[in-house]
Amino acid sequence: MLQSLNDIKSNSIDICFRVVNVLLQLLNDIINHPNQPKFRRLYLEGDVIQNNLLPFAGAMEFLFEIGFIDDGISLVLPECISLSTLNDCKQQLTNIISEHKKLNFNENSFLKEISLTSLAVLKFEDKILQSKALDNLSPEDIELFSNFNKNEPFYHEKMMLKLMTWFKESFFKWFDTPICQFCSSTTKFKGINHEKIDENVKYSEMYECNNCCTITEFKRYGICEQLLTARQGRCGEWANCFTLFCRALGWEARLAVDKTDHVWTEVLSVHQKRWIHCDPCETALDKPLLYEKGWGKKLSYIIAYSNEEVQDVTWRYVENNYDVLKRRTLCSENDLLNTILSLSQHRQNNLSLSRCKYIAARRLKECFEMLFKPTCTVGENYGGRTSGALTWRLARGEIQIEKFVWTPSETEIANKRFELKYSTAIDRYIHGNSIHKGWKSGVYSYSSLFRKEELDWKNVYLCREENCEKSTIEWRFDFSSSGLVIQDVKLIYTTALFNTGQVEWKLIGNNLTVNLPTIENIKEVIVDQMEGAHFVTLNATLSGGSGDTAWQHSQIFRQSIKDQDYPFQIVFNLK
Repeated sequence: MLQSLNDIKSNSIDICFRVVNVLLQLLNDIINHPNQPKFRRLYLEGDVIQNNLLPFAGAMEFLFEIGFIDDGISLVLPECISLSTLNDCKQQLTNIISEHKKLNFNENSFLKEISLTSLAVLKFEDKILQSKALDNLSPEDIELFSNFNKNEPFYHEKMMLKLMTWFKESFFKWFDTPICQFCSSTTKFKGINHEKIDENVKYSEMYECNNCCTITEFKRYGICEQLLTARQGRCGEWANCFTLFCRALGWEARLAVDKTDHVWTEVLSVHQKRWIHCDPCETALDKPLLYEKGWGKKLSYIIAYSNEEVQDVTWRYVENNYDVLKRRTLCSENDLLNTILSLSQHRQNNLSLSRCKYIAARRLKECFEMLFKPTCTVGENYGGRTSGALTWRLARGEIQIEKFVWTPSETEIANKRFELKYSTAIDRYIHGNSIHKGWKSGVYSYSSLFRKEELDWKNVYLCREENCEKSTIEWRFDFSSSGLVIQDVKLIYTTALFNTGQVEWKLIGNNLTVNLPTIENIKEVIVDQMEGAHFVTLNATLSGGSGDTAWQHSQIFRQSIKDQDYPFQIVFNLK
């Protein structure tokens, strides 16, 4: 088997053709003139080596694998290498050209896209690239991730989760929009540049500064070394880089591409002998219904790619196969199946017969599992998307906001007094003896709001997202299960306004809406109009302001980062 063939195919199409044609010419010269030594010698400083082979993946490896020997000045092919061996190698190179020509003759754009992706993932097998990935892990970590000779159940799955956690928290970062490289102001999207200056760049996103109009470029990299240095991107870059780490560790892994615009990784479990869903963006392990049930995606095609096969894995990620089939209109099911089987056959041309049989059996088992998967998912915890800015996720319809409702504890029912307080500085709710981390954890709903830290002024507050005209936040309190009703409500809710910024506070309950006054310091407001109610909602609407920083001109719960006060407090006296 010639590993170099996969490396050659991992180059871009034009480079791949160039390398193959050079190698074919070399082989033809030797085969057609077997008794002339000059055709068996390639000088290391010559143009063929320096410009046509050495710079490209797999080319030099191919020469060494067929028998060329380095004598210090040149590469020489010994006469003992038979012509039949050379003819076999020539046929392998010819197959690459045939495969590419089949690609070009395919008029269906979706099937062509599948074929191109099946070639791109071969870059995961680049040993040099894998080595550079492993340079980011300690020897102890590599041993931990690679050693599966353990009796501990689901050890491999624990390592998948551990690797994803490290990858998300310590190595890779999510990219939304860049900051201007000239004046550090915010930017807005202007368009796509499809001109390829670098073969590793699929395209570039162009962003214009809102202040100085300078254009900042964000390059969308494919599978390449730059991912290991840039260490940022969206789901495509995340999945490409994470899959590279999996392959570098010796895991059987493949890239799963969702046609509705998401990418993740599948890893073959050493113990369970099945493919496990791994999404590093979400640190989600073995939650295949996350996208359909959590994000609300209407899935159609999900194709998984490795160096050995291409597989349609859509059925692992959906519950109702019939509904999905109605959305699969890009090509006929028969054409899709033929394309996938053909590509898989090409990937396995250089594999041993035993390996091909193993893959075929594994593939059959996988198809059976997807066809007869369990349909009951009651109790599964599926949330909306967590990666990316809120406005971006909302625009894609891939987020579910938790609807939290506050209820009294047994102690509060006995004391007929409910008390809740929140600190923006530590970003915690305190409710009796319980602590809720993060301002989102205690809200019923919110839109276009975030917690802003001013590192220069050392202040922190909740405000609108940038370039957003209005945001809302709502808390709900339910006392119906306690057998008690509200007597009165005492509130503290600090507000900071600048220029024409506005915040409207409302308390709703008892079929009544009370407009609350705007207060800018720690001052208690008492409301008795809610007497007799057992369900109350408090909400705030942030708007107004002027200029580019209008979003900052209406703030709630502003305080010093070192402040120990609670700028939001609410007390219900019950009866």
